[in-house]
Amino acid sequence: MPIPPIHGMAKTRMETKKLSLKYGAAAVVVALVIIGAAMLANPLTSPIVQRQLEPKTSFLIMLTDPPEVPKGTTQLNLTYSAVSLHVNYPDGTSIWLNIPVTAGKVDLISLMNVTQTIASLTLPTGTTVDKIQFSISSVETKVNGQVYPVTTLTNQLLVSIRGNGVASGTLSGVLLDLTPTLVEIQATNSTGAEVNYYVLAPSATAIVKTNIPENQRPIGARARLRDEDNEQLDQAKESASRNVAISSASLSVSGDTTNLQVILKNTGNTNATIVGIILHGRFNTLISKPDNSQGHGNEKPSESDHGKGNGGSGSDKNLQKVHPESLPFKVSGSSLVPLLSESNDGGNRNLILRPGQSVTLSFSGVLQKHPQNDKGKAPETILTPISSDSYIIRLMGEGNATYNVTSL
Repeated sequence: MPIPPIHGMAKTRMETKKLSLKYGAAAVVVALVIIGAAMLANPLTSPIVQRQLEPKTSFLIMLTDPPEVPKGTTQLNLTYSAVSLHVNYPDGTSIWLNIPVTAGKVDLISLMNVTQTIASLTLPTGTTVDKIQFSISSVETKVNGQVYPVTTLTNQLLVSIRGNGVASGTLSGVLLDLTPTLVEIQATNSTGAEVNYYVLAPSATAIVKTNIPENQRPIGARARLRDEDNEQLDQAKESASRNVAISSASLSVSGDTTNLQVILKNTGNTNATIVGIILHGRFNTLISKPDNSQGHGNEKPSESDHGKGNGGSGSDKNLQKVHPESLPFKVSGSSLVPLLSESNDGGNRNLILRPGQSVTLSFSGVLQKHPQNDKGKAPETILTPISSDSYIIRLMGEGNATYNVTSL
């Protein structure tokens, strides 16, 4: 029997290899078709489809707010732009869920002991929610009949939701309690006239409400807070304040320079968001009025004028008054940045403090309300703490931890 030529054998092997590849590819296609058919026959194999088929719970986002405002304040209008929930689905997956909201404006003063629904969604029953993120677009206030723009310590709040945040089958929702402090700052403009600036220092807590009445479902619906709601909010605030403590603090002044240091520690078991602090107390207000020919004036404040002898700077400044103040500081990394004019932007420099973590925040510099312009013609307004006076440091963000410190 004649032996086939070698080139014929090679051709046969190549054709066999092509057929194998062809049938292998066909087998993959068939397998994919079978898997797809199985998924169609059993949609529960798809987590997304499974969530769509699970029982649903209607879930609301509501606001309430007991603000702390200066005398004469009749409106505190906040415009919000976005809301997000951190949800944990029954299948074990977790995501940040953007809630479809139309940018809206709410007068925070009108929400004292009142809730207002701002968004509505549905969640698979059994889903838990543990965080809410709330974005602020702008704030304005009306004080003694005049409208002022407001600077915020932060434009974004990230708040842990306290309590059992489970979508349980009945109409439920998260109640975000904004407890901001509106700080009025008196300063001078470039002509030397006194003007007012306003800074909003927000501090927030959030709880889950269950068995909500149907009349609160529509967007914009309002209802009085129940006694149990107030009790639950108070407990949540106390819990947040205990979780983030001010371990220690110091305050001193040398000349015009103020030195402030605050040490925080998260003693809880969840992350905590810090947006800044407020320093409450009395401050000397020193104003140097420029003189184009001789520079600053020649009068010096006396030791007694400085209130308990903080010494001042010895520079050519005239003491104007000693009065109560609340000075806001935003957090930027490990620094405390004073917000003392409308030109300061709050931004989103929030500090996330992990469980067990400590951080030292500090400021060292001149508390200057209105810096001089390039020509040196604008009055320079400087605040200095009063030696031996007591001050209260209040934490802004999650909780309202406080600490008493004496100025050195």
